[in-house]
Amino acid sequence: MTRHKALRLIALLASSGLFASCSGGNPFPPVTVDFGQLAPDAPRAVSLPLDEKVGQLFVVPARGIYMSEESKEFQTLRHHVVDNRVGGIILFRSNVYEAAVLVGKLQEMARVPLLVSADLEAGLGMRFDDVTYGPWAMAVAATGDPALAEKRASATAREARAIGIGQVFAPVADVNVNPDNPVINVRSFGEDPGDVARYVEATVRGLQSGQVLATLKHFPGHGDTAADSHRSLASVPADRARLESVELVPFRAGIKAGAESVMVAHVSVPALDDTPAPVLASPVKSPDAIGESLEVEMGAVPATVSVPVVTGVLRKELGFTGLVVTDSMRMGAITSHFEAGEAAIRAILAGADQVLLSNDTDAAIAAVRAAVKSGRIKEARIDESVRRILDVKKRLSLYDKGIPFVGKIAKIVDTAATQALEAEIARRSLTLVREEKGVLPLQKSAKLLSLVIADEASLHGPAGPLTADLKTRVPSVKTVRLDPRSTPEETKAAVEAAKDADAVLVSLFVRTRSGQGKINVPEPGRAALARILALGKPVVAVSFGSPYLLRDLPDLPTYLCAWGGQDVSQAAAVQALFGETAIGGRLPITIPGLAKRGDGIAKAAAPAGR
Repeated sequence: MTRHKALRLIALLASSGLFASCSGGNPFPPVTVDFGQLAPDAPRAVSLPLDEKVGQLFVVPARGIYMSEESKEFQTLRHHVVDNRVGGIILFRSNVYEAAVLVGKLQEMARVPLLVSADLEAGLGMRFDDVTYGPWAMAVAATGDPALAEKRASATAREARAIGIGQVFAPVADVNVNPDNPVINVRSFGEDPGDVARYVEATVRGLQSGQVLATLKHFPGHGDTAADSHRSLASVPADRARLESVELVPFRAGIKAGAESVMVAHVSVPALDDTPAPVLASPVKSPDAIGESLEVEMGAVPATVSVPVVTGVLRKELGFTGLVVTDSMRMGAITSHFEAGEAAIRAILAGADQVLLSNDTDAAIAAVRAAVKSGRIKEARIDESVRRILDVKKRLSLYDKGIPFVGKIAKIVDTAATQALEAEIARRSLTLVREEKGVLPLQKSAKLLSLVIADEASLHGPAGPLTADLKTRVPSVKTVRLDPRSTPEETKAAVEAAKDADAVLVSLFVRTRSGQGKINVPEPGRAALARILALGKPVVAVSFGSPYLLRDLPDLPTYLCAWGGQDVSQAAAVQALFGETAIGGRLPITIPGLAKRGDGIAKAAAPAGR
């Protein structure tokens, strides 16, 4: 957004009386929400027409960006809110003020208030481009301090409510016991069920203290899969005893801590339900899958559409009484096996209250309506979900038809205190797995080659924060970038640049991305590193993504985990590499054959002036 456009928007909001003053004090003061009685004219499940009841079970996507009311994107949203009477929207890539304005518009159109949700696992910056993007969950666990998880969650909740978000799809309660997991990875708090449970509990407390719904995901556990459910049907091979001792531990803890919603995964769990999943004659490629290939895996039905998993284990055995939300129904694990309507019907029959991101919302709603009229779905089953949804909307005061705290948005969202908290997590999470003697801290007087290896062409170019921060410290730093498009000539040039350097800093921007299907160091980067290591010069590698990359590059002599490529993580890593701050993080996971959980070399900050 241009500065002129932003000022015009702020002026519009100000003229509407939305910017009220806010008192100072505690940077994260508790949010006070009036949980008054439901408005007298507010519809109840039993009094809504069937079409509106069905609509309440569906959640559609939106982007909080400027859009003309005549645009196709806005008209599609209007259709779902006004015609389909959907119960919720989920925000994806957005800007703060545009999202607040859009939410306000859509709430005004809705006869029954909308429950607005967003994936905010790493704070607001995970979905909002104009605020601080914090480190991933595994970084928080690497600090060893669950209090940071609770503090961050409280801040996230307060910011979310300021924009109009009432349901946060976090925390990730998956136990990442599979190093080959391409989709959970650093989104998990780690591999130990007890540790993950503690961070899940802390996150739930923080979110719910800020009056948003915490959502445990991805039930009954997505941490022991080698496939990405955005692309294909993933399977959890554990038996029931292992599920009880590993996968279900954080979910039980999160439910006990008060989580009010649970997201069910599109994973097969044969130990709980071995019913074979059908395969469509013409499978539909998921829009969430990266690349052109279509992957169809045989296996048991996904947990999302399993009565034994949702109603049997989650509802009856774990005693969960809150909202059950499906994972995105446009993911490959669903679209390869069910048409949109059948997928929605089966999810509702299994016990879901919210059908998230149908591949064809119009067709899915029509199919569910027809299923109720034919008797396949009992109307009482729909009423059960709608009552839960309306009760949540009542408790969140959504019938007030306003956006809570929007008048104070500039004093709540992305404050100095929030930025400092995310920077603290980034700094304290840095984990030194290996260190070649005498290499750290890096010397500002040295000739430094900064070799950036990225797994996608658009990720963190040479003008990124890392390069800028290095230039302020090292007068003679040269940056070279390699990614999957790099040519053999470019690989050779990187090696030649290393020959002329005193030391080489290797920044690995190789990360988990939904729909990618795998996490690999690109071949040009591998080839260059092998030749650079043979030169015998000091090499320091930082993983700004998956910690497991050391398995691909086991000869790296110095290896630092920064857990993600967020700006705050890049800044923290540079400070630590030059000895300006201490390093004290510990691995929440095992790097098979190379490092065990709890490892981490502690380093004090270098003396001032060095």
